[in-house]
Amino acid sequence: IMDAPQLSEEEMQLVYNWIDEIPLSRPKKNITRDFADGVLAAEVVRHFIPKLVDLHNYSAAHSVAQKKYNWSTLNTKVLKKIGMQISKSDIDQIICGTPDSIERVLRLMQTKIATYKAKNITSSQELVSEKMAPMKMSHPYSKDKKLLPVDVHGDPLPPSQLIDTELLTEKDQTIGELRETIEIMEQKIAKLEQLIKLKDSKIQTLTNKLAQSEDPKAQL
Repeated sequence: IMDAPQLSEEEMQLVYNWIDEIPLSRPKKNITRDFADGVLAAEVVRHFIPKLVDLHNYSAAHSVAQKKYNWSTLNTKVLKKIGMQISKSDIDQIICGTPDSIERVLRLMQTKIATYKAKNITSSQELVSEKMAPMKMSHPYSKDKKLLPVDVHGDPLPPSQLIDTELLTEKDQTIGELRETIEIMEQKIAKLEQLIKLKDSKIQTLTNKLAQSEDPKAQL
């Protein structure tokens, strides 16, 4: 298992903005200490994918042993299902409070959660398409007869197998809302990146002016 990759300042800021938008059970004071025992990391995943996380498996901890247990449980029972595994080295660094360690893992977690949700949206669409396929309207006997849903063999479906079209419509609406949410998040991220670049540009300009003002030759 490889360690989570290093982050740029812009990526670090994206992580902080992402976490700030997630409701957590503890006040957000110091991200390094707040996430050390793994409980809030489990809450982050549960916020986006509730069915994968049982918060009863994670308890607030001060001992290294309990913190390791929480992270190990999260690794094996949850993160593995979204295609992510945290290395032992990263877990040790998070528990010890090594700077930037939790930010690296949270950034990777953000990416994996987005990928997992996107795959599930696609799977839901495919499931809806498969269910809709047998719903071909047919009138093999007379145009005057009431049209009924038929199966792939052309036989009318029994009432127990009729698909609830309202449920399918609701699923389509949910999928559309999730896509809109993803698009909004992507737009926010793009705006934040623009603001960061603008900030860096202003800082560089001020730095240059300061350097010129301190240089006696520049004042002559």
